[in-house]
Amino acid sequence: MYRPLIESDLSPRRQPFLYLTAALVVGILADRELATSLWVILALLFTAAILAITFVWTRTAAGATLAILIAVTTIGSSLSLAERTRLVDTSLARLFEAGAITPNDPVELTGLLLATPEPAPESRYLEVGAESVRTKAGATAATGRVRLFVPSSDADDSKGELEQLQLANGSRVRILVRLERARTFSNPGSPDFNEFLERQGFELKGTVKSPLLIERIGDAPVHPLLATLDDLRTRTMERIDAVFKSPGSGTLKAMIVGNRHFLDAATIERLRESGTFHVLSISGMHVGIIAWVLMGGWLRRGRRAVVPALVCLTLLWVYAVMVGLAPPVTRATVMITVGLIGPLLFRRSASLNTVALAAFVMLALKPALVADPSFQLSFTAVAGIVALALPLTAKLRAIGEWQPTTQTPHPPVCSRVMRSFAESLFWNHRRFTEEMRHAPVRFRLEKTGVARVLGLIRLQGVARAVVVLLITSASIQLFTLPLMAAYFNRVTPIGVLLNIVAGLLTAVLMLGGLAAIGTSAASSWLAGQVVKVVEAARYLLVNGIEPFSSLPGATFRVAHYDGWGAMVYIVYFAPLLLVVFMIDRWRPVGEGRRDAETRGRGDAGTPASRANEPAIAESPRLRVAASSPTPRLGVSAPLAVAALLIAIIAVVRPISALPNGKLTVYFLDVGQGDSALIVFPRGTTMLVDGGGELRFGNRNATSAARVDDESNNTSEPPSPEEFSVGDAVVSRFLWSIGLTRVDYIVATHADADHVDGLSDVVRNFRVGEAVVGHVPASGSDLEFDAFAKAVSEHAIPLATIAAGDGFEIEGVQVEVLWPPGDSAPPVRSGNNDSVVLRLSYRSVSLLLTGDIEQLGEDAILQSGFELHADLLKVPHHGSRSSSSLAFIDAVDPRCALISVGERSRFGHPNNEVIDRYRARGIRLLQTGRDGMITFETDGGSVELNTYRKPGD
Repeated sequence: MYRPLIESDLSPRRQPFLYLTAALVVGILADRELATSLWVILALLFTAAILAITFVWTRTAAGATLAILIAVTTIGSSLSLAERTRLVDTSLARLFEAGAITPNDPVELTGLLLATPEPAPESRYLEVGAESVRTKAGATAATGRVRLFVPSSDADDSKGELEQLQLANGSRVRILVRLERARTFSNPGSPDFNEFLERQGFELKGTVKSPLLIERIGDAPVHPLLATLDDLRTRTMERIDAVFKSPGSGTLKAMIVGNRHFLDAATIERLRESGTFHVLSISGMHVGIIAWVLMGGWLRRGRRAVVPALVCLTLLWVYAVMVGLAPPVTRATVMITVGLIGPLLFRRSASLNTVALAAFVMLALKPALVADPSFQLSFTAVAGIVALALPLTAKLRAIGEWQPTTQTPHPPVCSRVMRSFAESLFWNHRRFTEEMRHAPVRFRLEKTGVARVLGLIRLQGVARAVVVLLITSASIQLFTLPLMAAYFNRVTPIGVLLNIVAGLLTAVLMLGGLAAIGTSAASSWLAGQVVKVVEAARYLLVNGIEPFSSLPGATFRVAHYDGWGAMVYIVYFAPLLLVVFMIDRWRPVGEGRRDAETRGRGDAGTPASRANEPAIAESPRLRVAASSPTPRLGVSAPLAVAALLIAIIAVVRPISALPNGKLTVYFLDVGQGDSALIVFPRGTTMLVDGGGELRFGNRNATSAARVDDESNNTSEPPSPEEFSVGDAVVSRFLWSIGLTRVDYIVATHADADHVDGLSDVVRNFRVGEAVVGHVPASGSDLEFDAFAKAVSEHAIPLATIAAGDGFEIEGVQVEVLWPPGDSAPPVRSGNNDSVVLRLSYRSVSLLLTGDIEQLGEDAILQSGFELHADLLKVPHHGSRSSSSLAFIDAVDPRCALISVGERSRFGHPNNEVIDRYRARGIRLLQTGRDGMITFETDGGSVELNTYRKPGD
């Protein structure tokens, strides 16, 4: 029988850029992962040309399509290769690689400011385009962009002195500064901030110790529009500060102009927990809000919307340029541009094709974006909307609004439950009744009574909007799940609900913030009322997670796959895309004729009884009963859903393979600090210290505004989440090996570079017990107080240990050698109060010494404890005040390990200390130089491995 041929919405003809963009991505990834050469590119081009000639000659469309896809793949590889090799000999990156610029020697950098100095708490950021550098060897031409951090101190006000220089976009400056690459912590799972800088277009970074080292030497011409936008952005931030108080002002700066440096820690943490942190970064939602305000109802007026559309697009692109053309902003603006221009040209914009077109343009201009988490999350979220949420909503609408026509004579092919659900949302009984009054043929349809009730009480529109938003939010969560797990180790099922509320509150915050700024000059009272509304919206946004935080599974942290295991995140999309294709093929309305005529055929091929089929006849009143045949998603629908559930479980619950019958210790590279994970033979885990950041100046500043410390480089550019060693380094490593629980955490003493990161571990993992030596008096140490508070809030038992204590864990003897148990007030927890542990597994032992100095070493020597160890964690990062000759001789290690940053402002490790170890033939390893160091023993043999290999 006749069945209309319905083309799939996912066909290449309807969505050409979906396939072209996929081919472009394949080419870019091939170059990035395989380092393609020019010969490979030429071979691909030759293959594409042969295919094109062959299949055009034979007039085969499939072959021509294949040739085009190969050509686009080749273009992708070529563009990526050109981007990777774009650096010239005068670029700052090349000068750094050649040793002409070193992080230990300051250079005199001359260049142009590419933007007005970016304000941050007690500091500024400068973007400089280099023209020349002067080193000890002399002056040389230079090219490339650098990001410079200008902190303030108690003695000098950097903001005031920078303002006196009147720096702006186009100012030519001469700066004395140390330039360096971004810090990369060499552990599994640690973020590569150098890649982050490169994606932002910066080759090097640096810290200007004082504004006095900056000299303005002239100005270069700047496009008037760019200068105006820079000035407008700066003035907008100033007006936000004038109208709103902190922390509300920091939230509005992030949402409206893209400056996240003023966000407070509480806001960041709460929005992380709720899965709504993305509202603080200008993205498609923010651009969409602005477009909605600018366009209003004009889009419904056809060609009369030409002028409003052009005005809207002009303002959107101006705004996008003002806030920096970040990937989400660019993607949204391109999509809105296509979406507005298409209808004006009498073209129907295919939404998925629009998304792919935006991605194609951005990747063609900047192939490195393919590895940008922001780019990936942005496009994956939108893909979830247009590939899953919109088609599913459209099918539900078709089911709910169905009534017999010549094109759709039969009821929807779906279950009764689904039909009732769709009718409750989309069936307009009042409109149908009105149509029947004037229709030449009248009939009655059996529809669910819920639709009539919701219509009568005027709640159907609200219910429909809520369900559509829930479907949209759930689709976004499904599509972004692997990326959220891989990059942020967080899953927030409650985000399906909270993201809807967050979107509405974001609109209130943005529009209310702009309204308050606009009305403040005319009416302080009116502006004050708007400010109250904005503050209430911000409170709801930040505290929205609180009622749900105690619910099981509302939000939780997950481990992530590393290395080849990360292929799970790609495989995850296979069943998800299968569901998308099945929904695309599902035609609940419009195929009823074939179903009705073929479902009941007898042996002779004649139609069987149609007792359950609706009948249609020309009569004044006709009762049409809807049948309920089996849903036509296909026999593989349950299998596809089951496969998707398995994929979800695989993403959120990686299996740890730690127990191997050996004692393993991972000494992490945490910069200036200590952190070591001990894995006992049957899998029990103990984390000794968690690293941390030594802060100077404002302790409450966010990471983006912290003073740059050469020993730990904590002032990296803001990543998608605020950087901290405990979260981004220690926790990420623990997740990379499949851990979501740590049995014991040990804080050796209260110094920030040991205990600060443990607070993050307590928040991110299930912890069995916390162990400390001395507990300092409350208020005497802020970092220890924060750790103790986190332990208390999570109801973790806190135990103290002292010299002489000992216990056994899975065959490993753990002896406590220090500190002494009796301590007279006031109790301190400094270097010489560090917990010292000696672990023995059969004939192999190691000694963990914290930060003890010579005073502590002498006391331990006098105690009479056995000190010999095969591996020694060198005391106090190898400082001059520790590692006495007597102590080294008593331990007599085969290998000594120094936990310290690659460059330390404290001079660690001291050269004399290094000579003491080397003079005794002791092998020396260093986390800052060698990366994470892994010690593994079966109780007889010992194996040592470093994360960085020789030549890295």
